[in-house]
Amino acid sequence: MTDLHAPRGTADPELDTLVRHMTLADWLVLAIVVLYASATARHIPAVWIATVTFAASGLLLRMPLVTRLATVSRIELQSWIMVVFLGFVVWHTGADASPLQGLYLLPVVLAGLVLPATRLAPLVVAVGLACVSTVIVDPDLQLGSTAFAGRAVLAVAPLAIVAWLTHELGAALSWARRRAAALAAGDALTGLTGRRAFIEMLQEEVTMAGRRGQPTALLVLDLTGTRRINELYGQEAGNAALKLVADVLRRVLRQTDRAARLGGDEFGVLLSGVDSGAGELAAKRIRHALNAATLDVGARHLRCTVSIGIASVPRDARDGTALLAAAERRLEQDRGVRATATAAAPSA
Repeated sequence: MTDLHAPRGTADPELDTLVRHMTLADWLVLAIVVLYASATARHIPAVWIATVTFAASGLLLRMPLVTRLATVSRIELQSWIMVVFLGFVVWHTGADASPLQGLYLLPVVLAGLVLPATRLAPLVVAVGLACVSTVIVDPDLQLGSTAFAGRAVLAVAPLAIVAWLTHELGAALSWARRRAAALAAGDALTGLTGRRAFIEMLQEEVTMAGRRGQPTALLVLDLTGTRRINELYGQEAGNAALKLVADVLRRVLRQTDRAARLGGDEFGVLLSGVDSGAGELAAKRIRHALNAATLDVGARHLRCTVSIGIASVPRDARDGTALLAAAERRLEQDRGVRATATAAAPSA
């Protein structure tokens, strides 16, 4: 949900809360199994042994050796232990007729909220195989028959759908939290997102765009002549120019777009669901809006211009770092074009 590659010991209150919820889920599963076995008079020694073993594993997960693991790894370990326990209990309490099969949803949902797809898939496959194995032992079904295939699909499909939906929900919540954090950690001068938070949002957006097969465009803007404005009119005028660019970006961009001050006189704009062609149009709107705005410096009215570099996913890159590098290369090219045009203007 947050950075899955965060170093050990990094505090993550949300993941720690989920670990506590998983521990509570373990005890709830234990209580349900014990109540079911007691209410139905199913005094199966293997089930009781498995129940005691599962309870002991819950205590072992609180040992220092385990708690030093990364939080996501602990959640993954708890999920696997619960799946193994449930598979054993379901098998001994009626196989595909066991009312305890619905408990498989617990580890699938909790793991789906946190684990990346590559680590969630094996867990879902294991649950699916456990469900199919209970169908195989039904003497009334012939392997390879339509009835067998239908029962197998009905056993596995709901779990797979829940896992996928939960995983997508977890990714969406992660993106929303990152955006909220970025807004909270904004640039003090312009009120826009800061560079570090913007880079995190960029990585997240590119990952989601690749997963969904959607384009994403990145604009990197450089305010022209800031140094000269500072020299001629003072730093306050230079700051006012930066604020003017920020105001134009807020006015021109969509609510789903994200703008940031990357540092100095450089800005970044992330356009979700936009290809390079639409990115060019957005750049033109920004230029026109900025050209129409004026910067009042004493008795003078200045107009600000920007150089813009544009890159998009998947045309120019497939990860956030490469996308930013591509946009900055295009920015350098645009700077060169505009510098040449400015130098040639007096002789025209």
